[in-house]
Amino acid sequence: MIRDMSWRWRTMTVAALAVLAISAAETRAADIGGNGNYAGLFVSTGKVANKIVDVDGFADWGSPGSTNKFDSPAAAVGLLAGRRLDMGRTGLRIEIDALAGRMSADTDQLDPTCGDETATARIRWMATARMGLDMDVGNTRVFLAGGPALARIVNSVTDIDYGGPGCLEGNLLFDADDSFRSDKTRVGWALGAGLEMPLSSGWAVRLDGTRFDFGQENYQVNASGNNRCGRGGEFRPCTYSLDNQGGMARVMIFYRFGQ
Repeated sequence: MIRDMSWRWRTMTVAALAVLAISAAETRAADIGGNGNYAGLFVSTGKVANKIVDVDGFADWGSPGSTNKFDSPAAAVGLLAGRRLDMGRTGLRIEIDALAGRMSADTDQLDPTCGDETATARIRWMATARMGLDMDVGNTRVFLAGGPALARIVNSVTDIDYGGPGCLEGNLLFDADDSFRSDKTRVGWALGAGLEMPLSSGWAVRLDGTRFDFGQENYQVNASGNNRCGRGGEFRPCTYSLDNQGGMARVMIFYRFGQ
């Protein structure tokens, strides 16, 4: 409860400071006539980078804390809308964006001796709300912006039992008790930097890079507790810890309204 209240107070404090900053920037920009809205389309490429930890040594039998990192190339398309407040030598920008595409990765190395257990992580969609600063350098505008992010993330571990003498031989069966699947919206953060260059009246091109992280979450397998959690472990549900993060490079064409 104390941790939850602390998180809420931090969130409220950051939100209050953001409102004050935007209000002050709006006043300053109104004095010099520098407010402006913009919107555009982008394509992006990068990778999703995930890490799964076999906390109890359940799949990698007898090796508690066994870690697998798995990543894969990613590609997506999206929309962005924002507002820039001109404060003279610098500008304050507030942006929202959303994207969807192919953003998934998997590994079958949870049990390195067989490969009968597969971990998969997939980002269905992602949206961010960012605030940042920019500055004109000649004909180019450079910026840095960050803020909270939301994503629909599917994390799973699939275990296949087999009846033959060798690995994955004989009658193969899905073992629901030793598997899990989570499909929910997660909260994280995103931080990006880039540059913008004008193309023609109102139109501009933008290149940027974004780092995102949705943190670590724990999941359980062996739900019935019919197996030990690793060699010499207890008969109970066993834990995996999975971390979802990644990075994207984006190319965008956007329009500055009123210019």
